Amino acid sequence: MSALPSNSIPIHRHDSATPALYSALRKFWHPVAYASDVLDDPVGVTLLGEQIVLARLNGELRAMHSRCPHKGTNLALGRVVDGTIECPYHGWRFDGEGQCKRVPAREELNDAIRAALPTYHAVEQAGIVWVALEEPSMAAPEFAELNDRDYRVLQGRPYDWHTSSPRRLENFVDFAHFSFVHDGSIGSRDNPRVEPVKVWRENNVLRFDRSGIKEPGVGLKKQLLGITEEWIEPVNEYHVTMPHTVHLKRTFPNGKRYVLFMAACPIDEHTTRSFWWQARDFGTEPTWDKFFMDFEDEVLAQDKPIIESQRPLWFHLTGAPAGEREIPVRHADVVTIEYRKWLAEIVAAAAQ
Repeated sequence: MSALPSNSIPIHRHDSATPALYSALRKFWHPVAYASDVLDDPVGVTLLGEQIVLARLNGELRAMHSRCPHKGTNLALGRVVDGTIECPYHGWRFDGEGQCKRVPAREELNDAIRAALPTYHAVEQAGIVWVALEEPSMAAPEFAELNDRDYRVLQGRPYDWHTSSPRRLENFVDFAHFSFVHDGSIGSRDNPRVEPVKVWRENNVLRFDRSGIKEPGVGLKKQLLGITEEWIEPVNEYHVTMPHTVHLKRTFPNGKRYVLFMAACPIDEHTTRSFWWQARDFGTEPTWDKFFMDFEDEVLAQDKPIIESQRPLWFHLTGAPAGEREIPVRHADVVTIEYRKWLAEIVAAAAQ
């Protein structure tokens, strides 16, 4: 982040009660918008409590603090003019480096005022705009299927849950809940046992595969897959890009593939927004899109009240008080254990 003059907008800092992990997330990429939603006009988003404006200026994606230093107006309400963001209130203009380039009311004061906005790191990848509030310590996630012609790819509607972003991620990779929360769809109460999986790290990705698990073979999805067996045993390959993006590829016994990509954005300490994609190489006719999206909506609706009930919203990585301790189950919760171990290392590195 570039140095700012003394009269620049102060960056929001959190108090001592803020979870250490929440503060450490400033050094990571987070999804804030679909790339297709950031076009000709400025777009306002919130990340880790920071109000941010996104814009494409002179062909480059830019992210900066959205508060105009003149009278506090939200620049996301403005417009892009001559490669700058123009404030809707008094027309002050800011370039891609956050520098004020025009004060229409008194043009001769342009250089004297020297107003500037904090700027942030921004990149477009996987069809999503990612922002890091500080120099990112890891690469942004990838989604190879997005441009693979073998797949029918759908963009999911973003959804907000009253939970922390790590809680949202853990829900996605919690194997034991499938049998109870999703009984009859992607799990069965008759098969609650969770066998251990091997978990390993590759660069900024936590990896693990899960196979040999039987799930009900029912409904239209089974027909589109062309599978007749009562129980289906897919191979599930998980890639968790730290801190909370997951890529899941499900390969069925006949070789057909179904992919989910979910990236969680910590809007603030209490709210997480999820951006997601779905890809499939079977039933690729558009007429089946609604069925597949409705299926995912049903699964999410089952998860939402469960995850929003968890307390505390930010689980403790160390030193949990007696009333907030959690009890991991050996083997069954190995993914949780390894994920939280890496998060603890992230917090420790941020404290140095």
